[in-house]
Amino acid sequence: MLNVMRKQAGSWMIKVILFAIVIVFVFWGVGSFRSREASKVAVVNDEIISVVDYRRAYNNLLDQYRQRFGSSLNDDMIEMLQVKNQALNQLIDRTILLQEAKKLDLRVSDAEVAESIKQTAVFQNNGSFDSRRYRSILAQVHLSPEEFEADQKNVLLGQKLTRIIMGAAKVSEAEARQWYDWQNTSVNIDYVLFEPARYTNIKPSAEEIAAYFEAKKENYKTDPMIKARYVVFDPEAYKNQVKIDEDEITDYYDSNINEFKTEKTVEARHILIKVDPGANEEADLAAKTRAEAITKMAKGGQDFAELAKTYSEGPTKDRGGYLGKFQQSQMVKPFADKAFSMSAGEISDPVKTQFGWHVIKVESVEEASTKTIEQSREQIIDALTVRKSRNLAYDKAEKFYEGCFEKDDLVKNAKIFGLAVMETGSFSRRGPDVLGRDKGAFAAAAFALQTDEISDIQDIGGRYYLIQPTETIEAVIPELEAVKSRVEADLTEKMQADKASEDVEAMSAELRTGKSLEESASVHGVEIKHTGRFTRNEPIPDIGSDPKFTEAAFQLSSPGNATEGPVKGTAGFYLLRLSERKAPEADGFEAEKGDINSRLLRQKQKTVIQDWIDARKADSQITIEKAYLE
Repeated sequence: MLNVMRKQAGSWMIKVILFAIVIVFVFWGVGSFRSREASKVAVVNDEIISVVDYRRAYNNLLDQYRQRFGSSLNDDMIEMLQVKNQALNQLIDRTILLQEAKKLDLRVSDAEVAESIKQTAVFQNNGSFDSRRYRSILAQVHLSPEEFEADQKNVLLGQKLTRIIMGAAKVSEAEARQWYDWQNTSVNIDYVLFEPARYTNIKPSAEEIAAYFEAKKENYKTDPMIKARYVVFDPEAYKNQVKIDEDEITDYYDSNINEFKTEKTVEARHILIKVDPGANEEADLAAKTRAEAITKMAKGGQDFAELAKTYSEGPTKDRGGYLGKFQQSQMVKPFADKAFSMSAGEISDPVKTQFGWHVIKVESVEEASTKTIEQSREQIIDALTVRKSRNLAYDKAEKFYEGCFEKDDLVKNAKIFGLAVMETGSFSRRGPDVLGRDKGAFAAAAFALQTDEISDIQDIGGRYYLIQPTETIEAVIPELEAVKSRVEADLTEKMQADKASEDVEAMSAELRTGKSLEESASVHGVEIKHTGRFTRNEPIPDIGSDPKFTEAAFQLSSPGNATEGPVKGTAGFYLLRLSERKAPEADGFEAEKGDINSRLLRQKQKTVIQDWIDARKADSQITIEKAYLE
């Protein structure tokens, strides 16, 4: 049964339930703790990590990255993120953690398992554990209570050991203050920039292009490609088979009551008088006095929106301070507490937050409410129809999959089931265009298979696929003529960068002889620019994010100091000179100390647990099948 759950791990319902009922530590992977197959990707101290577990962990990571990056996630990013290695390392870490917990004779009692399940929100109804709901949810994922509780015991066992290990992590006040100073120190930089694109007169010859291609021909190798066939089970095709009775509607309403609740909202405007976090008491009092004067004008009948346009220093100034409708959790606490205590049309006295002093006008208030079951009926039927049609589609896909053993079974089974077998034609890791936004996920699943191997059930874009690669097309190096324009563009870019590097090196040498930045910049025809103050974690004014520039800027300690050599940034080559370096105000540390301690403690805990696992790895026998990582 647990294998069925693992097979369904990509579906929306399983994702919701797994995220809700299993508190997964940073090293926890996806898949059963007990399932093992003969086909293995690694062995850890004689314990097998199966190919199925590995693919599940890999697909889970891909899902997480797709949620984070959306359509911008491509093959290059997947390779850069080393998703294959991440997935395998998660599984190895998880295996070692459980092995060590058992070696230390750590135990989890049945009472602890029962209490953790009772405290899990998804199994509760009106704040109390509901055994009927518990069994109903597990039944929906084809899992018995006994199977789930056995797996939950392993989760708690791993958590018990991690808490013991992380208990060694401590943060001193000196460490917190050092981090605060490091994070909030600001600098102001004078700089010159040699942009490669300024050298527009560079054009490589035919001989240079040919020589460059010969030296770099591996860069122009075509992508490996495959052809594949597949069958698809679309839940939309099963909706007309769904039947929903009144008991199901009632049960859904009772079990998901929060879906039908609407939180209280307030519609408001505000006027903000800013106060810098490190401002002294005098500056704070001056800002409060200004806010009080504005409050008096607003309460005296002057138009609040016009006052906001005139006096507000916040980003909503041009909209008359309009914030729209918001829930209490969406605003900082002092602001929200005040706004949600007011009535429509009321204007507040000044309210202090981390941003400064606010004057608030509430435009309207909508109280919290809960839809009745009758008002929610259509919404519930839609949700249950989606759920049931997905289950029907998956059940059909599972029956199909159970009959697939040999390479020709996909075609044979398709005839038995009356399904069409689709052919993709050749495609790269970017995927077949015919699948649109689902092509990347399809390609990831297909490229993880050997030729003629039939995949397990893949949840891609809400539909279920079984995929079978039929042909592999190896990457080849093309003839120069086929890629000449690319080669010429790449070589031109390189020659421009080389010329910019040569010129900036010449200027840097002049500065080392004692020539001033101003004098040398004039000779080389470059402009001296000024960043204005910025901290390590802020974008550089007029430049944006440039880690190399930021790193070099904060290595300069005294005004007048310049970088010893050029700094290669995202826009070109820089020479930097420190104009000003400013330490943060001491008052700010006290206000942020609690958050800093918490943040540093979490970082230390992660480091402690990873160091501990790395040490256990060094003492473990780990064998990896490298073919799965290629």
